[in-house]
Amino acid sequence: MSSGTGTDGTEEPFMQSTTGKGSHAKRAHGGADVARSRARPRQDERRSRTSARAGSEERERFFSLSLDLLCVAGTDGRFKDLNPRWEQVLGYSLDELMSRPFLDFVHPDDRAPTIAAVETLGKGEAIVCFTNRYRHKDGHYILLEWSSSAVPERQVVYALARDVTEREAISAARRAAEERLQHLLLSSRVVLYAAKASNDFAPTFISNNVAGQLGYGIRELLTPGSWVERIHPEDRERFAAGRAALLEDGTHSCEYRIRHKEGNYRWIHDDSRVVRDAESNAVEVVGSWQDMTERHESEQLIRRQSAALLELSTPLIPISDEILVMPLIGVVDSRRAGQVLEMLLNGIVQRSARVAILDITGVGVVDTKVADTFMRIARAVQLVGTSFILSGIRPDVAQALASLGADLKGLTTHSTLQAAIRQAMMQGGSGVAAR
Repeated sequence: MSSGTGTDGTEEPFMQSTTGKGSHAKRAHGGADVARSRARPRQDERRSRTSARAGSEERERFFSLSLDLLCVAGTDGRFKDLNPRWEQVLGYSLDELMSRPFLDFVHPDDRAPTIAAVETLGKGEAIVCFTNRYRHKDGHYILLEWSSSAVPERQVVYALARDVTEREAISAARRAAEERLQHLLLSSRVVLYAAKASNDFAPTFISNNVAGQLGYGIRELLTPGSWVERIHPEDRERFAAGRAALLEDGTHSCEYRIRHKEGNYRWIHDDSRVVRDAESNAVEVVGSWQDMTERHESEQLIRRQSAALLELSTPLIPISDEILVMPLIGVVDSRRAGQVLEMLLNGIVQRSARVAILDITGVGVVDTKVADTFMRIARAVQLVGTSFILSGIRPDVAQALASLGADLKGLTTHSTLQAAIRQAMMQGGSGVAAR
Protein backbone atom coordinates (compact mmCIF):
# COMPACT_ATOMS: atom_id res chain seq x y z
CA MET A 1 0.00 0.00 0.00
CA SER A 2 1.20 3.58 -0.62
CA SER A 3 0.01 6.97 0.37
CA GLY A 4 -0.64 10.14 -1.46
CA THR A 5 -1.68 13.70 -0.86
CA GLY A 6 -5.35 14.35 -0.51
CA THR A 7 -7.21 17.46 -1.48
CA ASP A 8 -6.81 18.85 2.03
CA GLY A 9 -3.05 18.30 2.11
CA THR A 10 -3.14 15.14 4.21
CA GLU A 11 -1.78 11.92 3.00
CA GLU A 12 -4.27 9.38 1.83
CA PRO A 13 -3.49 5.80 1.41
CA PHE A 14 -4.15 4.07 -1.96
CA MET A 15 -3.56 0.70 -3.46
CA GLN A 16 -0.90 0.32 -6.22
CA SER A 17 -1.71 -2.60 -8.37
CA THR A 18 -1.43 -3.85 -11.97
CA THR A 19 -4.55 -1.90 -12.86
CA GLY A 20 -2.53 1.27 -12.69
CA LYS A 21 -0.09 -0.08 -15.27
CA GLY A 22 -2.98 -0.98 -17.56
CA SER A 23 -4.36 2.54 -17.46
CA HIS A 24 -0.99 3.91 -18.43
CA ALA A 25 -0.75 1.49 -21.37
CA LYS A 26 -4.20 2.52 -22.58
CA ARG A 27 -3.24 6.15 -22.46
CA ALA A 28 -0.09 5.39 -24.48
CA HIS A 29 -2.03 3.39 -27.09
CA GLY A 30 -4.60 6.15 -27.41
CA GLY A 31 -1.84 8.60 -28.15
CA ALA A 32 -0.53 6.41 -30.96
CA ASP A 33 -3.99 6.25 -32.51
CA VAL A 34 -4.22 10.01 -32.46
CA ALA A 35 -0.82 10.27 -34.12
CA ARG A 36 -1.80 7.82 -36.79
CA SER A 37 -5.09 9.58 -37.44
CA ARG A 38 -3.25 12.84 -37.82
CA ALA A 39 -0.71 11.27 -40.22
CA ARG A 40 -3.35 9.57 -42.45
CA PRO A 41 -4.56 12.75 -44.21
CA ARG A 42 -1.00 13.63 -45.05
CA GLN A 43 -0.45 10.14 -46.51
CA ASP A 44 -3.68 10.36 -48.50
CA GLU A 45 -2.63 13.75 -49.79
CA ARG A 46 0.75 12.39 -50.86
CA ARG A 47 -0.93 9.43 -52.57
CA SER A 48 -3.37 11.77 -54.29
CA ARG A 49 -0.53 13.97 -55.50
CA THR A 50 1.35 10.88 -56.72
CA SER A 51 -1.75 9.55 -58.50
CA ALA A 52 -2.45 12.93 -60.06
CA ARG A 53 1.14 13.18 -61.19
CA ALA A 54 0.95 9.65 -62.67
CA GLY A 55 -2.33 10.51 -64.42
CA SER A 56 -0.83 13.69 -65.79
CA GLU A 57 2.16 11.76 -67.07
CA GLU A 58 -0.16 9.22 -68.75
CA ARG A 59 -2.14 11.99 -70.41
CA GLU A 60 1.06 13.65 -71.53
CA ARG A 61 2.35 10.33 -72.85
CA PHE A 62 -0.94 9.75 -74.71
CA PHE A 63 -0.78 13.29 -76.09
CA SER A 64 2.84 12.87 -77.20
CA LEU A 65 2.62 9.36 -78.64
CA SER A 66 -0.77 9.58 -80.38
CA LEU A 67 -0.71 8.79 -84.09
CA ASP A 68 -3.48 11.35 -84.57
CA LEU A 69 -2.80 15.06 -84.73
CA LEU A 70 -3.98 16.51 -81.40
CA CYS A 71 -4.19 20.20 -80.75
CA VAL A 72 -5.50 22.93 -78.51
CA ALA A 73 -6.30 26.13 -80.37
CA GLY A 74 -7.77 29.47 -79.53
CA THR A 75 -10.72 31.06 -81.25
CA ASP A 76 -8.23 33.80 -82.14
CA GLY A 77 -6.93 31.51 -84.89
CA ARG A 78 -3.68 30.30 -83.31
CA PHE A 79 -2.50 26.97 -81.99
CA LYS A 80 -1.86 26.82 -78.24
CA ASP A 81 -0.56 23.28 -77.97
CA LEU A 82 0.29 20.55 -80.49
CA ASN A 83 1.50 17.00 -80.16
CA PRO A 84 4.69 15.85 -81.98
CA ARG A 85 2.67 14.08 -84.67
CA TRP A 86 2.21 17.46 -86.37
CA GLU A 87 5.91 17.66 -87.08
CA GLN A 88 5.88 14.22 -88.68
CA VAL A 89 2.86 14.92 -90.89
CA LEU A 90 3.46 18.53 -91.97
CA GLY A 91 7.24 18.82 -91.68
CA TYR A 92 7.17 22.04 -89.64
CA SER A 93 8.50 22.29 -86.11
CA LEU A 94 5.93 22.89 -83.39
CA ASP A 95 7.34 26.37 -82.84
CA GLU A 96 6.85 27.18 -86.53
CA LEU A 97 3.26 25.99 -86.40
CA MET A 98 2.40 27.91 -83.25
CA SER A 99 4.15 31.10 -84.31
CA ARG A 100 1.66 31.86 -87.09
CA PRO A 101 -2.13 31.84 -87.49
CA PHE A 102 -3.20 28.36 -88.56
CA LEU A 103 -5.04 29.83 -91.56
CA ASP A 104 -1.61 30.56 -93.05
CA PHE A 105 -1.18 26.81 -93.53
CA VAL A 106 -4.67 26.17 -94.93
CA HIS A 107 -5.21 25.87 -98.68
CA PRO A 108 -6.65 29.14 -100.05
CA ASP A 109 -9.77 27.37 -101.33
CA ASP A 110 -10.40 25.88 -97.87
CA ARG A 111 -9.97 29.02 -95.76
CA ALA A 112 -13.56 30.23 -95.94
CA PRO A 113 -14.99 26.84 -94.87
CA THR A 114 -12.36 26.68 -92.09
CA ILE A 115 -13.36 30.12 -90.75
CA ALA A 116 -17.01 29.05 -90.82
CA ALA A 117 -16.11 25.89 -88.88
CA VAL A 118 -14.29 27.92 -86.21
CA GLU A 119 -17.32 30.20 -85.87
CA THR A 120 -19.53 27.13 -85.41
CA LEU A 121 -17.20 25.85 -82.69
CA GLY A 122 -17.31 29.25 -81.02
CA LYS A 123 -21.05 28.76 -80.57
CA GLY A 124 -20.41 25.59 -78.61
CA GLU A 125 -21.31 23.18 -81.42
CA ALA A 126 -19.07 20.19 -82.09
CA ILE A 127 -17.83 19.40 -85.60
CA VAL A 128 -17.18 15.91 -86.95
CA CYS A 129 -15.56 14.85 -90.24
CA PHE A 130 -14.70 18.36 -91.41
CA THR A 131 -11.90 18.27 -94.00
CA ASN A 132 -9.45 20.85 -95.23
CA ARG A 133 -5.99 20.90 -96.75
CA TYR A 134 -2.86 21.95 -94.87
CA ARG A 135 0.32 22.89 -96.66
CA HIS A 136 3.33 20.65 -96.01
CA LYS A 137 6.67 22.33 -95.55
CA ASP A 138 7.71 20.86 -98.92
CA GLY A 139 4.86 22.71 -100.61
CA HIS A 140 2.32 19.96 -101.29
CA TYR A 141 -0.95 19.72 -99.40
CA ILE A 142 -2.12 17.17 -96.84
CA LEU A 143 -5.83 16.47 -96.50
CA LEU A 144 -6.88 16.46 -92.82
CA GLU A 145 -10.15 15.22 -91.36
CA TRP A 146 -11.17 16.97 -88.12
CA SER A 147 -13.28 16.17 -85.08
CA SER A 148 -13.48 19.22 -82.81
CA SER A 149 -15.28 20.67 -79.82
CA ALA A 150 -14.86 23.93 -77.93
CA VAL A 151 -15.27 25.59 -74.56
CA PRO A 152 -16.64 28.97 -75.67
CA GLU A 153 -16.27 30.70 -72.30
CA ARG A 154 -12.55 29.91 -72.35
CA GLN A 155 -12.26 30.58 -76.10
CA VAL A 156 -10.47 27.26 -76.51
CA VAL A 157 -10.92 24.56 -79.16
CA TYR A 158 -9.89 20.94 -78.64
CA ALA A 159 -9.40 19.02 -81.86
CA LEU A 160 -8.22 15.74 -83.32
CA ALA A 161 -7.15 15.53 -86.96
CA ARG A 162 -6.15 12.62 -89.17
CA ASP A 163 -4.18 12.50 -92.38
CA VAL A 164 -6.67 11.10 -94.91
CA THR A 165 -4.71 12.04 -98.03
CA GLU A 166 -4.02 8.45 -99.04
CA ARG A 167 -7.54 7.33 -98.19
CA GLU A 168 -9.02 10.11 -100.29
CA ALA A 169 -6.62 9.33 -103.15
CA ILE A 170 -7.78 5.70 -103.08
CA SER A 171 -11.42 6.82 -102.99
CA ALA A 172 -10.84 9.24 -105.85
CA ALA A 173 -9.16 6.50 -107.89
CA ARG A 174 -12.06 4.17 -107.18
CA ARG A 175 -14.59 6.83 -108.19
CA ALA A 176 -12.64 7.52 -111.36
CA ALA A 177 -12.55 3.80 -112.15
CA GLU A 178 -16.30 3.51 -111.56
CA GLU A 179 -16.97 6.53 -113.76
CA ARG A 180 -14.70 5.11 -116.45
CA LEU A 181 -16.53 1.78 -116.25
CA GLN A 182 -19.87 3.56 -116.55
CA HIS A 183 -18.64 5.47 -119.61
CA LEU A 184 -17.40 2.23 -121.16
CA LEU A 185 -20.68 0.47 -120.43
CA LEU A 186 -22.77 3.33 -121.79
CA SER A 187 -20.83 3.17 -125.06
CA SER A 188 -20.82 -0.64 -125.08
CA ARG A 189 -23.33 -3.05 -126.56
CA VAL A 190 -22.77 -5.43 -123.64
CA VAL A 191 -25.04 -5.22 -120.58
CA LEU A 192 -23.66 -6.70 -117.35
CA TYR A 193 -25.96 -8.26 -114.78
CA ALA A 194 -26.11 -10.31 -111.59
CA ALA A 195 -29.02 -12.48 -110.48
CA LYS A 196 -30.09 -14.75 -107.68
CA ALA A 197 -28.98 -18.37 -108.03
CA SER A 198 -32.55 -19.57 -107.56
CA ASN A 199 -35.34 -20.83 -109.76
CA ASP A 200 -36.63 -17.34 -110.56
CA PHE A 201 -33.16 -15.94 -111.39
CA ALA A 202 -34.36 -12.50 -110.31
CA PRO A 203 -31.79 -9.85 -111.36
CA THR A 204 -30.07 -8.02 -108.49
CA PHE A 205 -27.88 -5.75 -110.61
CA ILE A 206 -28.07 -4.45 -114.19
CA SER A 207 -25.65 -1.97 -115.73
CA ASN A 208 -26.99 1.45 -116.71
CA ASN A 209 -26.58 0.91 -120.46
CA VAL A 210 -29.58 -1.43 -120.50
CA ALA A 211 -31.79 1.61 -121.11
CA GLY A 212 -30.04 2.24 -124.41
CA GLN A 213 -30.42 -1.40 -125.40
CA LEU A 214 -34.00 -2.16 -124.39
CA GLY A 215 -35.53 1.17 -123.35
CA TYR A 216 -36.27 0.10 -119.75
CA GLY A 217 -35.00 1.73 -116.57
CA ILE A 218 -33.02 -0.44 -114.16
CA ARG A 219 -35.82 -0.54 -111.58
CA GLU A 220 -38.28 -1.86 -114.16
CA LEU A 221 -36.05 -4.87 -114.82
CA LEU A 222 -35.15 -5.51 -111.17
CA THR A 223 -38.78 -6.19 -110.33
CA PRO A 224 -39.14 -9.95 -109.65
CA GLY A 225 -40.37 -11.82 -112.72
CA SER A 226 -40.13 -8.81 -115.02
CA TRP A 227 -37.31 -10.21 -117.14
CA VAL A 228 -38.97 -13.57 -117.86
CA GLU A 229 -42.28 -11.84 -118.61
CA ARG A 230 -40.62 -9.89 -121.42
CA ILE A 231 -39.09 -12.95 -123.12
CA HIS A 232 -40.82 -13.99 -126.34
CA PRO A 233 -43.40 -16.72 -125.56
CA GLU A 234 -41.80 -19.06 -128.10
CA ASP A 235 -38.41 -18.72 -126.37
CA ARG A 236 -39.41 -19.10 -122.71
CA GLU A 237 -39.17 -22.88 -122.66
CA ARG A 238 -35.68 -22.73 -124.14
CA PHE A 239 -34.73 -20.04 -121.63
CA ALA A 240 -35.95 -22.16 -118.70
CA ALA A 241 -34.05 -25.20 -119.99
CA GLY A 242 -30.92 -23.08 -120.30
CA ARG A 243 -31.21 -21.87 -116.72
CA ALA A 244 -31.57 -25.44 -115.47
CA ALA A 245 -28.45 -26.38 -117.43
CA LEU A 246 -26.66 -23.37 -115.95
CA LEU A 247 -27.14 -24.57 -112.37
CA GLU A 248 -25.99 -28.03 -113.39
CA ASP A 249 -22.98 -27.13 -115.56
CA GLY A 250 -21.92 -23.78 -114.07
CA THR A 251 -21.90 -21.93 -117.42
CA HIS A 252 -24.40 -21.47 -120.22
CA SER A 253 -24.90 -19.46 -123.41
CA CYS A 254 -28.12 -19.00 -125.34
CA GLU A 255 -29.98 -16.61 -127.60
CA TYR A 256 -33.59 -15.54 -127.24
CA ARG A 257 -35.90 -12.65 -128.01
CA ILE A 258 -36.95 -10.06 -125.46
CA ARG A 259 -39.56 -7.35 -125.82
CA HIS A 260 -38.26 -3.79 -126.17
CA LYS A 261 -40.15 -1.10 -124.28
CA GLU A 262 -41.50 0.14 -127.63
CA GLY A 263 -43.09 -3.28 -128.24
CA ASN A 264 -40.79 -4.87 -130.82
CA TYR A 265 -38.58 -7.84 -130.00
CA ARG A 266 -34.79 -7.82 -129.86
CA TRP A 267 -32.50 -10.82 -130.12
CA ILE A 268 -29.96 -11.03 -127.29
CA HIS A 269 -27.05 -13.36 -126.63
CA ASP A 270 -26.93 -14.32 -122.94
CA ASP A 271 -23.64 -15.57 -121.44
CA SER A 272 -23.84 -16.54 -117.76
CA ARG A 273 -21.98 -18.45 -115.09
CA VAL A 274 -22.59 -19.49 -111.49
CA VAL A 275 -20.56 -18.03 -108.61
CA ARG A 276 -20.05 -20.54 -105.81
CA ASP A 277 -18.84 -20.22 -102.21
CA ALA A 278 -16.11 -22.26 -100.51
CA GLU A 279 -18.59 -25.13 -100.00
CA SER A 280 -19.51 -25.09 -103.72
CA ASN A 281 -22.98 -23.71 -103.00
CA ALA A 282 -24.38 -21.51 -105.76
CA VAL A 283 -24.59 -17.97 -104.36
CA GLU A 284 -25.04 -15.82 -107.45
CA VAL A 285 -25.32 -15.80 -111.22
CA VAL A 286 -23.32 -13.23 -113.20
CA GLY A 287 -23.41 -12.68 -116.91
CA SER A 288 -23.79 -10.38 -119.89
CA TRP A 289 -26.42 -9.61 -122.51
CA GLN A 290 -25.52 -8.49 -126.01
CA ASP A 291 -28.00 -7.26 -128.60
CA MET A 292 -27.71 -9.59 -131.61
CA THR A 293 -30.71 -8.24 -133.53
CA GLU A 294 -28.62 -6.73 -136.33
CA ARG A 295 -26.73 -9.99 -136.74
CA HIS A 296 -29.96 -11.98 -136.96
CA GLU A 297 -31.39 -9.50 -139.45
CA SER A 298 -28.17 -9.69 -141.47
CA GLU A 299 -28.31 -13.49 -141.43
CA GLN A 300 -31.91 -13.42 -142.62
CA LEU A 301 -30.94 -11.00 -145.39
CA ILE A 302 -28.05 -13.26 -146.38
CA ARG A 303 -30.37 -16.26 -146.48
CA ARG A 304 -32.83 -14.37 -148.67
CA GLN A 305 -30.07 -13.19 -150.96
CA SER A 306 -28.59 -16.67 -151.11
CA ALA A 307 -31.95 -18.08 -152.06
CA ALA A 308 -32.30 -15.43 -154.75
CA LEU A 309 -28.81 -16.16 -156.06
CA LEU A 310 -29.56 -19.85 -155.97
CA GLU A 311 -32.62 -19.27 -158.09
CA LEU A 312 -30.51 -17.26 -160.52
CA SER A 313 -27.66 -19.76 -160.58
CA THR A 314 -29.96 -22.77 -160.79
CA PRO A 315 -33.01 -21.45 -162.65
CA LEU A 316 -35.79 -23.92 -163.21
CA ILE A 317 -37.62 -23.06 -166.42
CA PRO A 318 -40.87 -24.82 -167.35
CA ILE A 319 -41.22 -24.95 -171.16
CA SER A 320 -44.43 -26.96 -171.00
CA ASP A 321 -46.63 -28.60 -168.41
CA GLU A 322 -44.48 -31.72 -168.49
CA ILE A 323 -40.98 -30.48 -169.36
CA LEU A 324 -38.53 -28.60 -167.04
CA VAL A 325 -35.18 -27.14 -168.07
CA MET A 326 -32.37 -26.18 -165.67
CA PRO A 327 -29.45 -24.40 -167.38
CA LEU A 328 -26.24 -24.30 -165.28
CA ILE A 329 -23.58 -21.60 -165.50
CA GLY A 330 -20.26 -21.41 -163.67
CA VAL A 331 -18.56 -23.83 -161.31
CA VAL A 332 -20.33 -26.88 -159.93
CA ASP A 333 -19.04 -28.03 -156.55
CA SER A 334 -20.53 -30.45 -154.05
CA ARG A 335 -22.57 -27.73 -152.31
CA ARG A 336 -24.03 -26.43 -155.54
CA ALA A 337 -24.67 -29.96 -156.78
CA GLY A 338 -26.79 -30.59 -153.70
CA GLN A 339 -28.74 -27.40 -154.38
CA VAL A 340 -29.27 -28.38 -158.02
CA LEU A 341 -30.60 -31.78 -157.06
CA GLU A 342 -32.89 -30.36 -154.37
CA MET A 343 -34.39 -27.70 -156.63
CA LEU A 344 -34.75 -30.07 -159.55
CA LEU A 345 -36.52 -32.75 -157.53
CA ASN A 346 -38.80 -30.20 -155.84
CA GLY A 347 -39.73 -28.72 -159.22
CA ILE A 348 -40.46 -32.14 -160.67
CA VAL A 349 -42.75 -33.04 -157.77
CA GLN A 350 -44.54 -29.68 -157.70
CA ARG A 351 -45.21 -29.63 -161.48
CA SER A 352 -45.54 -33.38 -162.02
CA ALA A 353 -42.98 -33.05 -164.81
CA ARG A 354 -42.23 -36.11 -166.90
CA VAL A 355 -39.00 -34.84 -168.51
CA ALA A 356 -36.17 -32.87 -166.87
CA ILE A 357 -33.36 -31.34 -168.94
CA LEU A 358 -30.08 -30.33 -167.25
CA ASP A 359 -28.07 -28.10 -169.58
CA ILE A 360 -24.34 -27.82 -168.75
CA THR A 361 -23.29 -25.66 -171.70
CA GLY A 362 -22.28 -22.85 -169.30
CA VAL A 363 -20.24 -25.06 -166.96
CA GLY A 364 -16.60 -24.23 -167.63
CA VAL A 365 -14.78 -27.25 -166.27
CA VAL A 366 -16.18 -30.75 -166.12
CA ASP A 367 -13.80 -33.27 -164.59
CA THR A 368 -14.54 -36.80 -163.43
CA LYS A 369 -15.79 -35.53 -160.06
CA VAL A 370 -18.29 -33.16 -161.68
CA ALA A 371 -19.28 -35.83 -164.20
CA ASP A 372 -20.00 -38.21 -161.33
CA THR A 373 -22.21 -35.53 -159.80
CA PHE A 374 -24.26 -35.35 -163.01
CA MET A 375 -24.67 -39.13 -162.99
CA ARG A 376 -25.98 -39.06 -159.42
CA ILE A 377 -28.46 -36.33 -160.35
CA ALA A 378 -29.63 -38.39 -163.32
CA ARG A 379 -30.20 -41.49 -161.19
CA ALA A 380 -32.09 -39.49 -158.53
CA VAL A 381 -34.39 -37.94 -161.16
CA GLN A 382 -35.07 -41.31 -162.74
CA LEU A 383 -35.94 -42.77 -159.31
CA VAL A 384 -38.93 -40.41 -159.05
CA GLY A 385 -40.18 -41.66 -162.45
CA THR A 386 -39.02 -38.74 -164.59
CA SER A 387 -36.95 -38.96 -167.77
CA PHE A 388 -33.62 -37.13 -167.61
CA ILE A 389 -31.77 -35.47 -170.51
CA LEU A 390 -28.25 -34.03 -170.16
CA SER A 391 -27.49 -31.36 -172.78
CA GLY A 392 -24.42 -29.28 -173.61
CA ILE A 393 -22.15 -32.30 -174.03
CA ARG A 394 -18.73 -31.26 -175.29
CA PRO A 395 -15.82 -33.57 -176.10
CA ASP A 396 -14.22 -33.03 -172.67
CA VAL A 397 -17.52 -33.81 -170.98
CA ALA A 398 -17.95 -36.97 -173.01
CA GLN A 399 -14.43 -38.02 -172.10
CA ALA A 400 -15.05 -37.41 -168.39
CA LEU A 401 -18.28 -39.43 -168.47
CA ALA A 402 -16.60 -42.28 -170.33
CA SER A 403 -13.70 -42.41 -167.87
CA LEU A 404 -16.09 -43.08 -165.03
CA GLY A 405 -16.82 -46.53 -166.40
CA ALA A 406 -20.41 -46.04 -165.38
CA ASP A 407 -23.36 -47.63 -167.10
CA LEU A 408 -24.63 -44.90 -169.42
CA LYS A 409 -27.57 -46.92 -170.64
CA GLY A 410 -30.78 -45.07 -170.04
CA LEU A 411 -29.03 -41.66 -170.02
CA THR A 412 -30.09 -39.37 -172.88
CA THR A 413 -27.53 -36.75 -173.90
CA HIS A 414 -27.45 -33.98 -176.52
CA SER A 415 -24.76 -31.55 -177.60
CA THR A 416 -27.13 -28.56 -177.54
CA LEU A 417 -30.06 -27.44 -175.46
CA GLN A 418 -32.17 -26.92 -178.59
CA ALA A 419 -31.71 -30.54 -179.58
CA ALA A 420 -32.62 -31.70 -176.08
CA ILE A 421 -35.80 -29.61 -176.05
CA ARG A 422 -36.76 -30.83 -179.49
CA GLN A 423 -36.24 -34.42 -178.39
CA ALA A 424 -38.36 -33.88 -175.28
CA MET A 425 -41.14 -32.24 -177.28
CA MET A 426 -41.12 -35.01 -179.85
CA GLN A 427 -41.42 -37.57 -177.11
CA GLY A 428 -44.17 -35.54 -175.45
CA GLY A 429 -42.62 -36.37 -172.16
CA SER A 430 -43.57 -40.01 -172.65
CA GLY A 431 -40.17 -41.47 -172.04
CA VAL A 432 -36.51 -41.36 -172.90
CA ALA A 433 -35.76 -41.01 -176.58
CA ALA A 434 -32.74 -42.49 -178.29
CA ARG A 435 -30.16 -40.06 -179.51
